[in-house]
Amino acid sequence: MEKYFELKRALEYIEDHLLENCTQKEIAKASFLSLSSLQKLFRCAFGYSINEYIMRRKMTLAAEELLSRHTPVQELAARYGYSTTESFSRAFRKINCCLPSEYRTGRISRAVFSPLMISEDGVSREVPILIDAIRSAENCFVMCFDVINLGEIAALSPEAAELALMQAVQRLHTHISPDMQVFRIGPDEFALITHFDQAADAEQLASDILAHNGDTFPCKGQAVPLQLRVWYGRNILEMDAQNPAQVLKDKVHERTSSSDSHES
Repeated sequence: MEKYFELKRALEYIEDHLLENCTQKEIAKASFLSLSSLQKLFRCAFGYSINEYIMRRKMTLAAEELLSRHTPVQELAARYGYSTTESFSRAFRKINCCLPSEYRTGRISRAVFSPLMISEDGVSREVPILIDAIRSAENCFVMCFDVINLGEIAALSPEAAELALMQAVQRLHTHISPDMQVFRIGPDEFALITHFDQAADAEQLASDILAHNGDTFPCKGQAVPLQLRVWYGRNILEMDAQNPAQVLKDKVHERTSSSDSHES
């Protein structure tokens, strides 16, 4: 990979200085690259701008603190470099699909944006929270959802896209039991770790959630329709998987409406 060592250094520097609000110029200097070169290489290699990557990492760590340490929101905002709780909450909602106050209720999607790792073989990411959840639910069914029409919704406005993701999470939690966990595993992809060991139970849950396809949510005076699809299958953990969303998709059934049906 072109500029492998420079990009590796950039990732390491970001992680080492995540709470110090380092500038892109400082990251570029530490990586022995010009700012413009780093910005282009970073997006090309990782699919995120530098600022997007930093925000996703910060909001993932902030979410962990909300659950594990019950840190006040005002303290989290200051720790992660936000001047107001309002600006922190907006960034938090963009990544975690809910406000910090809602995150503590448990009706959420857990963020799994762990640090990117780069090697001569390519880019990978370890996701220990998701791996632990999948391991504990071995031989149960895992269900992956995404928003079919997110591109159309995002064309309306960035706010509409954020609301669509929040609405998707709300739909899942309307039908699942409190002991199930939802993880955000991609820009518009969510993994639901169930306790089902029978395909018929996964089928029924998929039908219940997909029955809402076409229902709308309000955004700036518009009624915006939302449609989800689901892949589901019995969990068999692959410890060396670099892309959990794609691995699950490759192994499981796909449904796009409540009337679809598959055999296990």
